[in-house]
Amino acid sequence: MKRIPRQAMLPFGRSERSVNRQIAERMDGKKARDIKRSPGRPPKPPGAKKVAPHIPRPTLGTQSAVHVTLKLRRNVPNLRKRKTYALVKRAFSRFRLVSRGLPRVVERQDAARDGDGFRLVHYAVLGDHVHMLCEVDSSKWLARGVQKIAISLARSLNAASVRAAGGSLDPRLGTMHHRPGWIGPVFVERYHLHALATRTEIAHCLEYLFTNAAKHFGTINVVRCKITESITRARYIDVDAFTSFAELHTSADPPIALPRGGRLKHALAAHVWASPR
Repeated sequence: MKRIPRQAMLPFGRSERSVNRQIAERMDGKKARDIKRSPGRPPKPPGAKKVAPHIPRPTLGTQSAVHVTLKLRRNVPNLRKRKTYALVKRAFSRFRLVSRGLPRVVERQDAARDGDGFRLVHYAVLGDHVHMLCEVDSSKWLARGVQKIAISLARSLNAASVRAAGGSLDPRLGTMHHRPGWIGPVFVERYHLHALATRTEIAHCLEYLFTNAAKHFGTINVVRCKITESITRARYIDVDAFTSFAELHTSADPPIALPRGGRLKHALAAHVWASPR
């Protein structure tokens, strides 16, 4: 009697299904060189553009400033529309601060608490991608914070699309990907990361965040913001409405957290985009 391979008796997860498929193909007489070596990263379709290479991330220390970019798929609704932008702001508000021991929804003042974590300091929302300036205390906290924002945003966009198509979100009706309006995966690939080492880099990042929409679209929705330079002197600037800087001047509770590190604090204080109301 032929012995049953041990792998065939394990729970059938992704790895086990792959091993059992290889065993079945060997038993059918298929050559080893023709058997696909799975599981692994699925191949990209021909002509697909790589957003972020699959190389090790840079090691980040305490209170590191990073510029993160999330690129969305083509079938995702425009993020600069009123309803979708509200979903983005809600995801930012829920996870603007991620730290051990804190509740999911936090107040903006809680960003000053001690303890390692992830803090969303500024952002800019474009039609098909999002820029974020974050302060993190390790590479692990960066991954955890971006993951929470990405998952929250993906769930919200899919749920809103299903509701708009007249579908139901009742989990008792089976899997979601068969519902009308279901988008599926929202992001093209892993997030792009740029670690900011100096105050000059942080200042350039802020300029990029708050002026990038004008380069993409030319004509944009603007919000007039008052910048107080001294007790007797103030000036007004026009800022893209889909940025955290505009939220600082128009919202009582902007969906961002305060930085804790001295380098990022000083760079923000010295830059016009970070001036408070």
